[in-house]
Amino acid sequence: MKLNKYLNKKYINNYSEIKSYSNDKEFIDITSNLNEKLYISVTSNLIHKTNKINQIEQFIFNLDNYITYIKQFIHINPLQLKYLINLTIYNKYNRILYSNLYYYSNIEKYHKEFEKMFVYNYNINRKKLYKELKIKKRNFIELVNYINSHKKRTHYYFENISNNNMFFYIQIIQYLEEITL
Repeated sequence: MKLNKYLNKKYINNYSEIKSYSNDKEFIDITSNLNEKLYISVTSNLIHKTNKINQIEQFIFNLDNYITYIKQFIHINPLQLKYLINLTIYNKYNRILYSNLYYYSNIEKYHKEFEKMFVYNYNINRKKLYKELKIKKRNFIELVNYINSHKKRTHYYFENISNNNMFFYIQIIQYLEEITL
């Protein structure tokens, strides 16, 4: 896929982050079905200089807006933030990245879906660990506040917890929850 062609657009603010994801197998998988010949209508040609953009450009534009949105709230080390964003883009709520609704015509909808996408892994892991740990259910703003106050350790809440690594995460997250009190 010719992602570089779209990543080099002047309006893409998070070029380096998106470029770094583009070599990941998961990223390749989620972008493999994008079609350069399918177009989305654009309501204003100020950004794109045209009235339509293709599906690949739309995906990149939406991902860039997701990253920018999350960066507005999360104030941690840039490398940790990049990792956290990477952990949150591969879930069922990433459908919004494929949306054929133009971002600036639907900003509120996008932001609502971005928030769901961001908290999804946290919620899944909270449910997996709930029998062992009574992890507090947090909405987007509560989770953002928690991340900002604990800086370095919060990525564990978003990683892939399975039966094989459950004990490891129970120990770490139990510690994180205890220092929160």
